Amino acid sequence: MLRIGVFSDSHIGRNIPRVVGDARRHAFREAFKQAINIFIDNRVDYVVHGGDLFEKRSMTPDDARFVKDEFYRLVKNSREKWEKDVKIFIVRGNHDGALSSCVLEYITHPLADYLQIIGESIKEELQYYSGGDILVTGIGYHPFIRKKFKDFIGSLSEIVDSSKNNQFKILLLHNYIEGVNIIPPYTPEHSIINREDLEKIQVDIVVVGHYHEKGEVKEKDNLKFIMPGAIEAVDLGEKGPFGVYILDVDDSGRIQAKFIELKPSQHIALRRVLSEEPKPLQWFKDRVLEEISIFMNELSEKKLPGILKIKVSGTASDLKVFPRIFTEEELRGIREDNPNLLYLEIEEDITPIIREESGGVMPISREDLVKDLFKELSQEPSIVELIEETSLTLEEKASEKTGLLKDSDRSVFVERWASILLSKVEADGNED
Repeated sequence: MLRIGVFSDSHIGRNIPRVVGDARRHAFREAFKQAINIFIDNRVDYVVHGGDLFEKRSMTPDDARFVKDEFYRLVKNSREKWEKDVKIFIVRGNHDGALSSCVLEYITHPLADYLQIIGESIKEELQYYSGGDILVTGIGYHPFIRKKFKDFIGSLSEIVDSSKNNQFKILLLHNYIEGVNIIPPYTPEHSIINREDLEKIQVDIVVVGHYHEKGEVKEKDNLKFIMPGAIEAVDLGEKGPFGVYILDVDDSGRIQAKFIELKPSQHIALRRVLSEEPKPLQWFKDRVLEEISIFMNELSEKKLPGILKIKVSGTASDLKVFPRIFTEEELRGIREDNPNLLYLEIEEDITPIIREESGGVMPISREDLVKDLFKELSQEPSIVELIEETSLTLEEKASEKTGLLKDSDRSVFVERWASILLSKVEADGNED
């Protein structure tokens, strides 16, 4: 029997929301410790991680030391308790950095032969492991993975075909897969792996990171997939459960999967207050207070501190100007009255009714304005590519405090946007 521990998206070093950054950083570390404890207690032979081990933008040297120490604790305890030499395999995620500046290098060492980074190297070669009863290969995150995966099909197939008959073959990926993940809206096609391409790689199981909700082991077109999800809520809207998988593989290759849920350090919830009909502003205020009261009762039952985000949307029937449900003073009072409430965020999208006698028109939201401006450009390859490059640069170089790029980095994108928009204006002018 082969036993494998599987987890992903640990995001060590993440400190969002920054107002409670230390508490969030602690929560991710505690979840990671629990995962390591589970792997030790379950006597695993191997551990695979599906990417986003770190949160590069906000991690510290101490976060890297923490992960190195926890991996060493896993190996040391497994050897002392069960006489097992555990090996650990990790694929690069988008939050681990680009290939040329990947923070996974912080935890590798020639003497730590129990740990290996799987995937492409700077030299465009694939790093993989083949030994004993297992083969592990894969490819890290890429914003244009559809084409990138096609480029590596030959290499991946060659690696898999070279494996021994009795080896259990694992493919590690950190991208969305067509027909496997629930893919977020507006995800460009070039960021999604084509499943027909994936089917050309004959492995026993595909471990998929990047998607934060766990999924059961499922089979699609003769391939088995497992999505362990994250070990902690990365964004406030994620419900969980969060945890790790233990896979048992028998001599015939049959897989039994057991999901073990982790105990959270904080209770996190996203609630919504919505009215499809116009309501007085006080109605929205009362509903929000009700949600806060319900959440505080949940904290008492769970005996945990909490983080709450409430999204409020609808139309206010009694105002002509853009309203605010609570003043800053009122919000401060709510927090002071509820010390277990670590963080409260109220996201308001309330539109006022503009009466006829005012001669006004219904305001347009910023989101709708952006959609209208870029409707015609949204499918152009140059725009899609520029958006992806902008996102990657923000992840790599944005200030941790402001989330913005410095002038020298930003000016490159400003010039490119200006060039594209100017070309569009000139083209439209010629048509007229």
